[in-house]
Amino acid sequence: MKSRLLAAMLALASLGGAQAEEAGLTAIVADVLARNPSLRAGALRRRAFQDEAAAAGAWPDPTVSVMLDRVPMGEEMPMIRYELSQMVPWPGKLDLASRAVEQQENSAAAELAVRRLDLRLEAKRAYFMLLLNAKRREVSSAGRGLAAGIAGAALGRYAAGQTGHHDVARAQVEVAAIDVELVNLEGERASVVAMLNALRNRPVETAIADPSGAPSPMPSGGLAALVGRAAAARPELKGMAAMRSEAQAMAAMARKEPYPDLMTGVWLNQNIGAAPSFGAMIGGTIPIFGAAKQGHLARAFDARAEGVAEDQAEMRAMISSEVAGAWHRAQAAARQMELLRAVALPKARESFEAALASYGTATADLVAVLDARRALQGAELVVAEVMVRREIALAELERAVGGPLGGDGP
Repeated sequence: MKSRLLAAMLALASLGGAQAEEAGLTAIVADVLARNPSLRAGALRRRAFQDEAAAAGAWPDPTVSVMLDRVPMGEEMPMIRYELSQMVPWPGKLDLASRAVEQQENSAAAELAVRRLDLRLEAKRAYFMLLLNAKRREVSSAGRGLAAGIAGAALGRYAAGQTGHHDVARAQVEVAAIDVELVNLEGERASVVAMLNALRNRPVETAIADPSGAPSPMPSGGLAALVGRAAAARPELKGMAAMRSEAQAMAAMARKEPYPDLMTGVWLNQNIGAAPSFGAMIGGTIPIFGAAKQGHLARAFDARAEGVAEDQAEMRAMISSEVAGAWHRAQAAARQMELLRAVALPKARESFEAALASYGTATADLVAVLDARRALQGAELVVAEVMVRREIALAELERAVGGPLGGDGP
């Protein structure tokens, strides 16, 4: 009996060394990015702006008209006029209109990049929560084996008259409590799987195997380098730059709007009973009433551009804070894991072995054994939780930087 308990204890203690295949995470993230409808919707919005930009820069169509004059016939014979006219925008107006819409397309591209980063983070969080659930079930199942073995040992000692029935009942209650926890963990797993399937646009009941967890490498270069990378890579800043450029283009267009658009035309007069005649014209708007209006609009767009520049400054500060926060969380979790594996786990293992040996020689009671088992299981669970906390912090750091981190090692 004692040998079986020791074997189960060693199985429990070895759970902290389990490592995962990174391919599982890579496949899940790739599936999310390939199938999530919001990315397709964002790509369609971006394409719509591309077509709108082309339309905004297009010239207006020419106008053809036919006019019949001098009817009914009097002193002069009837005339039929065939006229072709074309409105010619002031140079630069169409280019500015197209440029403004192009910046909207750039904003849509930035929003699409933001959504991709958010989906990567959501997928990784769900994946690591599934990993944590698997670790908890693994640890709890091994703990149940230990508790069942202890209950069997208590029953044997009770049969031999070496302990009371209360020890048997207490050990059996311990087993039942772990069974309840396992049922709860199965329900939690189903919820996380449904979340992952929703991100992948797959049926909620689609099966996903339990992942395992190889530690991701810490990024190289230090915090200052990561902050610099974030300032260059974050799509939010690129989107704000596009918004500012759009406002600047709209301001320039408002200042150019009072310049007259030219109307040109040529015509042929078919004079009944006489020789045909030709004519041409050119005209334009007179900027009397619209100049003040466009001046107000130009200043309004200038103010918007300056406001976006201030928002950019605030966003850069926020990005630096996000990068630093995720970096320090990852570093803290890494140090916690070192302490847990170097001190807490060995001590919990040593305590359980001592309690189990003392129970076998009747120098310790069942409560001490159960407490030591719970402490060992708790230490294993904390290791799993800290490992997942580190992975999530690195995923959040990747989101804060705006792209893959890279690294030199675990």
